This record gives sequence, C-alpha cells and structure tokens, in this order.
Amino acid sequence: MTELPTSESPPRPVALLIARATLLAYPELLPELLSRIERLDLRALIFFLERESDVDAAMRSTVAYKVCAAIAAARPSETCIATLQRSRIPVILYNCFSRGGVATTVSCDHAECGRTLANLLMNGAHRRFGIISSPSDSPVGEERIKGVLEVLRARGALAAEIVQGDYSHGSGGPALDELFKRMKPRPSAVIAANDAMAIGALDRAVQLGVRVPRDLSIVGFDGTQAASWPSHQLTTMRQPLARMADAALELLRKVLEDPESAPETRLFGAQLVPGRTARFAPRRRRAAGLAALSAPDMQPFANVKNS
Repeated sequence: MTELPTSESPPRPVALLIARATLLAYPELLPELLSRIERLDLRALIFFLERESDVDAAMRSTVAYKVCAAIAAARPSETCIATLQRSRIPVILYNCFSRGGVATTVSCDHAECGRTLANLLMNGAHRRFGIISSPSDSPVGEERIKGVLEVLRARGALAAEIVQGDYSHGSGGPALDELFKRMKPRPSAVIAANDAMAIGALDRAVQLGVRVPRDLSIVGFDGTQAASWPSHQLTTMRQPLARMADAALELLRKVLEDPESAPETRLFGAQLVPGRTARFAPRRRRAAGLAALSAPDMQPFANVKNS
C-alpha cells in the first residue's frame, strides 16, 4: 500500500505528462491540475511532450524518478500502462481514455461534444461542412471529429471535407483557404477540433470578407479564455476543467491509498457556449428551399475526403 506523505517523509512526486499541443489547445488545464495536486501536499514532476505519440517513452522514464503516481494528459499504450502498474505506479488518464479500461480515467466525453455541435448545426439547416481536424496523434481530436461525422452521416449532410490542422491558431487560416478551394459551393459551416484553429479560421474569414455567421458558421472545442474575447466570441464547447480536476484529485488520493483498486472511469459532459459565430436556426428562405427538396434530391455525402 502506497503511503501518503507525512511531515517525517518527503513526498514522492506525481508525474504529470502533457503535450505542448495540449497546452496550446487549452492552457487552463495545467493550472487546474497543479493546484489540486498541491492540495495533497504533493509536488508535480512535469514531462512536456513534443508530440502526444511520445507519451510511452516519457511514461517509462518516470520509473527512474521514483514517482508515486502518473497522470497522463495523453493516451499511452496499454502495454506501457501495464509496465508502470507492475512497478506499483498507479496511472490516471486525464482528458483521454483507454478503450481497454485498464487505467483510472477522468475525461470529457469528446465524441458527445462532437455530436452536440453537429446536431445543432444540422438543425440550423447547414448541409455542407468543412472540418479542421487535429494532428493525427491526438486521440482527443479524433474522438471529437468521430462524433461529428457520426451525426453528419446519420442526418444526411450533403458534403464534408476534412483538412488537418496542428492545433495552432496559425493552421486555422490556411485550413479554411484549403476548404474553400476544395468545396464548390463553399461550406456553410466549419467545425475545428479546437478553439485556436477555429479562431484562426474566423480571422481568415474576416480578412476574406466572409460574413460570420450569416454566410459561414464557425465552431470550436474547449471553451478557452481566448474564445470569449470580444473580438472573437466563438461558439464552442467548454470543458468542465475544474470539475474534472476535482475528480482527478479524488481518484489520485484513492489510488495512492489503494494501488490495487479497480480502474474507474468518469466521463463529463461539456457546456455549449453559444458565442456569435454560429447559426443554429435556419434562415427562412434557406429553410423553405430545403423543405422543397424531395428526398431523392437530398443525397448524403458518400465519402469524407481527407487532406
């Protein structure tokens, strides 16, 4: 049984593994986690990952630092999780999860976030979608876009085109340019896998003279502070980072007290932040035109095209 720190014994650190792209996507995540770790009188040993795919190598290196637990904000392989568990290092996955249920997990339900935004946009009579996806090694981004595509296919969207971004603001503008180049007619809605890319697309739309949301709806994920700035007022899904951090603290205490406890998964819903960049209700003329189309005319997209 792992001992919680006492005044007589210096605490073993908690390893916190986080990708630079994750910090770029939602910088509020790290302070929330660190403040909770400090409440247990523990200190954090932070491992910054250049890419999320580096998480396995970083996880294995934590053994040498004699950490008491590892919190990974990137999804390691099940083999790597098992390696740490054999070394009696409990693993908590934060804002990502392992499909095998082999580690305690605290995460936002990213696929459901994607489904929510896609349904709202479909309700607004959008039928042509541009999608700015995450880097290929980001399970969180993949889950979000997976949820979006489930709804678009089920509800008969006419077109969906995917261009990959890198989670940065700088990748949002070029991604929008590429979507406009590929899609004729242009999409009426763009869904970006995080706020930074959505804001980049929004800034580019303004440069091009595109009226948002009248001509183009743009939405993102994360609910970052930048999304709420008056110049942006982005429509997004806000993750409940404080509640998730509280749950992580509770589960960290639990696994430290009983490393043999069964893995537990807690998924959290996100909150819609309406903003001013998306139209969720159909314009009257557009709604009338769509209603006049016969069922055979409304053919859903057969294949999603990727960059």
